[in-house]
Amino acid sequence: MTDFPPIKDELRQAAKPRLDVSLKPRPELPDEAIAANSKTIGERYGSATSLPPPAPLAEPPKPVAPLTSVRFDCPDYLDKELSVKAAEQGVTKTYLILQALGQAGYRLDEVDLVKDRRRLRK
Repeated sequence: MTDFPPIKDELRQAAKPRLDVSLKPRPELPDEAIAANSKTIGERYGSATSLPPPAPLAEPPKPVAPLTSVRFDCPDYLDKELSVKAAEQGVTKTYLILQALGQAGYRLDEVDLVKDRRRLRK
């Protein structure tokens, strides 16, 4: 029987040379030079080089009230009817119930009537 080198030595690949990806630090440039360069590039390609200032909010948005979980039992046929109506309108059953309570005269701020609160949690 002949002595062969172990098969793992034949299968081992040669190490690939590592690339030096470290960047050398750039010299500090004044903001005016950067702005002038941006303007030159923007004019060449016809693009905006600055953003307009954001429009001030007329009134800060009203915060949504903290939520409380309420559990109740209802007939099966009512649950099914709520499910179908919610699916048709693209809202949640909670929305339909809150909407009905608001229409019945209970206090419900408009900001708290959210069509699909599940999307806000993301």
